[in-house]
Amino acid sequence: MKDQSISVETANAQLNKVFAPWVQDLNLVIESIGDGKVVMRLPYSEDLCRSQKIVCGQAMMALIDTCMVFVCYLAQSGYGNCTTVSQNTSFMRPVIGQDIVATGQIVKAGRQLVFGEVSLHSSTDKRVVCQGTSTYMLLPD
Repeated sequence: MKDQSISVETANAQLNKVFAPWVQDLNLVIESIGDGKVVMRLPYSEDLCRSQKIVCGQAMMALIDTCMVFVCYLAQSGYGNCTTVSQNTSFMRPVIGQDIVATGQIVKAGRQLVFGEVSLHSSTDKRVVCQGTSTYMLLPD
C-alpha cells in the first residue's frame, strides 16, 4: 500500500498538477473522495456546449475518464500512474445550462486492472444523464 493521504485537498491539487492543460481548463472540482467513491463537479460553461446550451458528450466523457483516474487512486491507496484500457459511455438525456456531477466508484480492483463505473447527473436533478463503465490499468511508478 502507498502511504499518501488522499483527501479532497490533495485530490484537487492533483487536478492542477498531473492532467493535461485542456483537462485543467474544464475547471473540474473534487467534492468528496474516499471509501471507494469519488464525487466530482464539471462547472457549466458555454464553451462546453453545442447548440441550445446542451453540454456536449465529449465534455461528459472527459469528466468520466478523469473521475476514473481518482477511482484508481483510491484502489491504489495513493497517487500513482494508471491508464485507460476501455470506456463505454451511454447517454440518456441532455444536460442544458447546468453543472454536471459525477459519482465514480470501484466495481472491482485487482493487482493490475481496476473496473469502475461513473454516473453523471445535472446539479439540480438526481436522474442519471450519462453512465460510463471503465477499465484502467495500474502502471508501475
